Amino acid sequence: MTSERRNRRIRGPGGLLLAAVCGALGLAACGLPSAMGEANSLILVADDEVWIEVEEDTYRALERTTYTTRDEKIFNVTQTDPGSPEIGELLLWRQVLVFGTPDDPRVQMIASKVDRASVQPGDVVQASNVWARGQLATAVVLEPGREVESWREHLPGLSEHLEQQFRDYVLNRMFVSGVDTATSDFLRENFGFTMEIPRVYQRVDREGGVVLIRNDNPDPSELIRSILVQRGAAVDTMSPSMVYLWRVAVDDSQYNVPQDFDVIAGSGRSFDLNGSEAVEGRGIWTDRGTYPAAGPFIGRAVRCGDGVIYFDAWLYSPNPRRSKYEYMMQLEQILDSFQCVR
Repeated sequence: MTSERRNRRIRGPGGLLLAAVCGALGLAACGLPSAMGEANSLILVADDEVWIEVEEDTYRALERTTYTTRDEKIFNVTQTDPGSPEIGELLLWRQVLVFGTPDDPRVQMIASKVDRASVQPGDVVQASNVWARGQLATAVVLEPGREVESWREHLPGLSEHLEQQFRDYVLNRMFVSGVDTATSDFLRENFGFTMEIPRVYQRVDREGGVVLIRNDNPDPSELIRSILVQRGAAVDTMSPSMVYLWRVAVDDSQYNVPQDFDVIAGSGRSFDLNGSEAVEGRGIWTDRGTYPAAGPFIGRAVRCGDGVIYFDAWLYSPNPRRSKYEYMMQLEQILDSFQCVR
């Protein structure tokens, strides 16, 4: 266990600096209870009389959605008044967001954890392990007499920063087990590209220039992340439609249970992927079997050497309380690590 801290500074409203302190557990955290809840669940502590004025704006800023198999909130916000009977329990959540003036005791508590003797209106201060071990607490310091206005001024930058922190958390957690260098070496030798794959994924080699890279931990009935890779012949032009046409053949020939799929309108795109021409399409797959399995997928075709490499990355996560966005972000990160070496 290390006590190092990683300090990040970002700009707040009016050019003020926001001090963000994230790091591993320090000695002071050893006597604290473990934090509860998920990393994308925000407990927001603020006086009810201020909250009622900013509720809609805050939900709009902090509960932005992304499409997986439906519109999915990136964060789920739960507001509580400092005087509520549940405040003691809610302060033990993994992510706590406190809006208050400089004299608010919870604002001062967070500031004290990063050796801040005082805070000023406009500051945003973050500290780990304030009320619970493994917690990240954020204090947004409001201007007395302008609580509502200063609250609204903070929302755009705060939303962007919290989403980036969550993304960093998800991607860092993906590689806790390390990188599977053996699979990367295999892809280099047999397909002409490299890709960073977490060690928890398993590789299954198939005939005809096909490999399946899959992670079905902790149990395939609860969670599957799968990436099928196939080498294809050279083409003159590339478009997102070629991905969907290829996937039709993949569904019938490469999966134990064939998949049908629907295209997400407007998801097709052409782009540069680390120096290689690439096209992409997204959609929702559904098993043709009697078991009602379904989920989102990302299909890609990337020009590499004298041919094209096709990818079908899909997710199965039937629990409606589990964030599909988090796992699709991980699959996207793996795909984005593609590097053609031929």
